[in-house]
Amino acid sequence: MTGLLRSTMVFMCTVALAEAQGDLSELFSIIRTEGTALSESSRKRTFEILTPYSTGGKSFAGEWPAINDALGDPRPFVRDQACAVLSTLMLLNAAKPIELPDGTRQLVLQRFSEESPNLRENAVRIITLMAGGVPPALEPRLLQLARVDSAPSVRRMAIEALASMRIPTPEITDFWVQSLGRQQDREVRGAVLSAFRFHAQTDPQIIKLVIGALSDSDRFVRQEAIAAVTQIGKSAVAALPLLHEIREDPATDEGMRLSAEAAIRAVTADKL
Repeated sequence: MTGLLRSTMVFMCTVALAEAQGDLSELFSIIRTEGTALSESSRKRTFEILTPYSTGGKSFAGEWPAINDALGDPRPFVRDQACAVLSTLMLLNAAKPIELPDGTRQLVLQRFSEESPNLRENAVRIITLMAGGVPPALEPRLLQLARVDSAPSVRRMAIEALASMRIPTPEITDFWVQSLGRQQDREVRGAVLSAFRFHAQTDPQIIKLVIGALSDSDRFVRQEAIAAVTQIGKSAVAALPLLHEIREDPATDEGMRLSAEAAIRAVTADKL
């Protein structure tokens, strides 16, 4: 095969692949047309469109107008699907955070007030995952969602967003203290500690409360506390006696013993 013919064939295959993949404007057109009753062929088509974005094989460049139109669509279902799509793609591309254009960011922030809990949760997740992280100016709004939102999933996402902030304010620290001190509220304690397993805390007061949670009567809370200590590392050295106790306790299940062992290694890593 000559070089020219080979180049022509490659070009034709590339064009065919691009046409098969489509773009987000086509995806949102399908959603607008079929709504909640997507046909099997449409579900397959949306998957084909989304795949190259989720694997990093296709750029978001040029797609923001279509995303913005869907985020601002007058129909709640379209807005919900747009937020879900963007949230999913940002999560899959978390290793290389995506920068949101100003207009897109403003539309996402407007979704914080939506009636749908799923829409609110995805909007907060998008802001949490975007390049540059959560803007400090959003702290009051996130604290409100974390405290009083009617949906547990939204409260948990807001808690994770607050935990991801590089420099916690006194108000955020007070929220952690209050939340971890609510002995009758397993859900809140667990949600805070779950956020800490991904975002290591450095405040000595908070680290002390995390260590104290290793003795919590609730298994889930203890498990999340162990994970949080593992993330904190050597700054949680005071946790060692409790971690050894957990590891050696015959009543402790195998999974938690292994988690305690991993935490011990993380806390003592600099001494090995």
